[in-house]
Amino acid sequence: MLTKPKASHSSNVTILTASDVFSVISTINPELAIVSQQNAFLALASQFAKPSDTIRSIQGPPRITLKSEHMTSLFMPSRVADAGGMACKIVSVPTNGGEGGLPATTVLINEETGKVKAVINARRLTALRNACGRSSCSPRMTPGTRTDNRTLYLGSALFLRTLPPKQPPRNLLIFGSGAQAQAHATLFLRLFPSFTSCTLVVRQASPRAESLLAELEGDFPNTTFKLRVSTVPGLPTPGDGEQPFNLSQAVHNANVILTLTPSTSPLFNSVDVTSGTHLVLVGSFTPAMREVDADLIRRAGLVVVDTKHGCSQEAGELIAASVGPDGMVELKDLLAEPKFGESIMSSGDVVIFKSVCPLPPLS
Repeated sequence: MLTKPKASHSSNVTILTASDVFSVISTINPELAIVSQQNAFLALASQFAKPSDTIRSIQGPPRITLKSEHMTSLFMPSRVADAGGMACKIVSVPTNGGEGGLPATTVLINEETGKVKAVINARRLTALRNACGRSSCSPRMTPGTRTDNRTLYLGSALFLRTLPPKQPPRNLLIFGSGAQAQAHATLFLRLFPSFTSCTLVVRQASPRAESLLAELEGDFPNTTFKLRVSTVPGLPTPGDGEQPFNLSQAVHNANVILTLTPSTSPLFNSVDVTSGTHLVLVGSFTPAMREVDADLIRRAGLVVVDTKHGCSQEAGELIAASVGPDGMVELKDLLAEPKFGESIMSSGDVVIFKSVCPLPPLS
């Protein structure tokens, strides 16, 4: 059972710091989190199936972007009437790459008074949300906690749980070493104990990557972990003491590949991806970004997405491959109608989930 952390109060505003949030999510039962997000997706599917109400219980307008010389800030408002109400998440992406992680804050609004009722450090919540599913970008709650406006979505895990590889996956390949990588690796390794190997691929060695490696090795002693520096053309080459590795072989061996970077060019050669591989593409969120090439997207046939509206506008990989709404299946529809799974699995030789998060317009 989860215990609500001790919160700070200022003028009736609850403040949850990074340590408060970590004390909660470190004890979350992944099955509980997945069920929470599955319910969120199903609620979203149900709303679209009903006639339009005067005020929608689930709302999620497109994100707003503000730019300065030093960073780009993203404002993501949303509402889920029966799970926390109104909220707005703010994430800032530093121009220099933000080695220490991306600042993220969620503000919860009292729907009756319009006043701010809570301010939450959302960086780890965002990572857990993405790993779980990035569903309706809404202020979901789990027993004893209240999360940020795009939290605990478990979209990635919901996708892999709903459309698992035909054989128990053994080799996990992750591009990235930030909070997203930590959350995805932890959740996937818990949900799929068949994984015996996990390779983390980074652009350059860093204390953050080393810390993540040590953390995962301590949490999963029966899994073999490797931290490797990518030698893909266009990325930094290994420095002194850093051994290059065979990226093509690592991609070839992977049963599940997770990409968690804001890359503007493909992270690996798609010809190395073997038939039956499942891929989760989470890092890119603008038309100019793409973590994989168009050929790999086309190999999937139908692509599972968080929302057709969001991916049509912001998923650089799908835009480059000219994948329109007819080539996408929303995760909420897959959960509501499992029959879609057969069509997706038979439409190509790889299975892909792409998430950018914005909801379609709700009028």
